[in-house]
Amino acid sequence: MTATATILNVWCLHAATGTGAGVNQALADLAAAVPLTELGAGSLEDVVRALPSVVQMIDTARSDCDDLYITTDTAGGLAQSIWPGGEQTVSIQAGQSASPGISVPVSFAQNVSLWDFDSVSSDDLLGSVQILEEEQGRGNIAKLAKSDVEGSVYYVTYSVN
Repeated sequence: MTATATILNVWCLHAATGTGAGVNQALADLAAAVPLTELGAGSLEDVVRALPSVVQMIDTARSDCDDLYITTDTAGGLAQSIWPGGEQTVSIQAGQSASPGISVPVSFAQNVSLWDFDSVSSDDLLGSVQILEEEQGRGNIAKLAKSDVEGSVYYVTYSVN
């Protein structure tokens, strides 16, 4: 059986700026997966922003942009991009989100990787999430995509039908 995952939202908590270890550690301590049905009336953004140490670290971090694109593998490259397409990128920085609205087939498991395009050197892997076929019918799910090397932290929200 093959399911279809729809990538609903990509929220940047921290762009790949290479900031200090304190920021990276505070963000690394965030939950790796959040069942959104357990948040009640609050949104994911409200819950994370309510964590004072994380908000303080994010507010003091640099606000550089990532030139974001998405692939379904870990090799990268704009030619393999499934979003935004046409070998384009979307500029995104901490606190911003994008709504790709793209669908990908999921047979057992499907990788979704976030990349920062770099015209001078190789592109930077910002983080990946693994979407599981067994998540089918569970509503919207948000998973953490991060890179300790790049210092980037994103939540990817999707549903599997």
